[in-house]
Amino acid sequence: MTKDSAQSQLFLNDFQRKLAHDSQQLDVFSRSLSDFLNAQTTVETVDAMSVLLKNQLESYERTTPLFHFSESFWLSQMLVKLFNLKGSTFFSTLNSENELLGSLRADALPNFEFYFVKAQIPAGGFYLRETSLQNNLFYLDIFNRRFFIDASDFVQLIASQVGRRLTDQQIANLSSAFNQLAEILSEDQFALDLNLIQPENDAVLEIDKVDLPAIVTDKLFILAQAHHTDIVALDNGFEISFNEDLKLYLTQRLDPIGHSQWSFKVVDLYDQWSLMAVLAKYDWFLNWYLDDLAKLQIAYRREFFAG
Repeated sequence: MTKDSAQSQLFLNDFQRKLAHDSQQLDVFSRSLSDFLNAQTTVETVDAMSVLLKNQLESYERTTPLFHFSESFWLSQMLVKLFNLKGSTFFSTLNSENELLGSLRADALPNFEFYFVKAQIPAGGFYLRETSLQNNLFYLDIFNRRFFIDASDFVQLIASQVGRRLTDQQIANLSSAFNQLAEILSEDQFALDLNLIQPENDAVLEIDKVDLPAIVTDKLFILAQAHHTDIVALDNGFEISFNEDLKLYLTQRLDPIGHSQWSFKVVDLYDQWSLMAVLAKYDWFLNWYLDDLAKLQIAYRREFFAG
């Protein structure tokens, strides 16, 4: 064999190896997409999307697939399918011309659009981000089964100029949609942290920092009275009665090293109100919370959310 022939043979062998690699990847992609389209349960849907995304994250060596949509496109499709499996059409991936988007929209929130972005943290995963305001509303990791609400950015979105134009019902609808998503993902054993959108009466939301200054609680007492809201000083904090069916407790306990750990707890007659819903409904309470957000911020998962 001549030198030219040997070199050509090496080139063609390498070319064939790369084509075989790409062909195998394409076959995996095709099968995982078929599995996703035919999935009838949460577990089947997430499993298929996990395989599809892992396949897409690997490089094709000789071909450039025309189907290489963004991760946001695929995750958005997954969320729509998960909701559809439960009979809900809250989210859509279609624009006004019925064209597929790589993002999510909701008829109940016409001024918002959401898309997924890679989380630049060691744990990996994705954030659902609002397009205009760039707030991250939740963290989603379908490979390690995690779903966490971003307490800080959620409040910042509601407090924004656009968010202030939302009705409390619209905010409740968004919170309800994320609560429903959590219920769906729990079927696949996802670790969940719904933080300030969880409506259960037994939800205790600890403030991130300890030893809340008296000036902050004094301001709460004064503002509640100014807005004709019943507030009662307890031995360990305060009880606020927004109406006969809705109460909020801001109470403290001593931690093992003697610091005061404060926490919020919402209690309502029908077990439907979350802290986020209270913030959205009562402007004076939201303003009080935002004015001292650095001191009142609900504890968050520092390894997943910056701030």
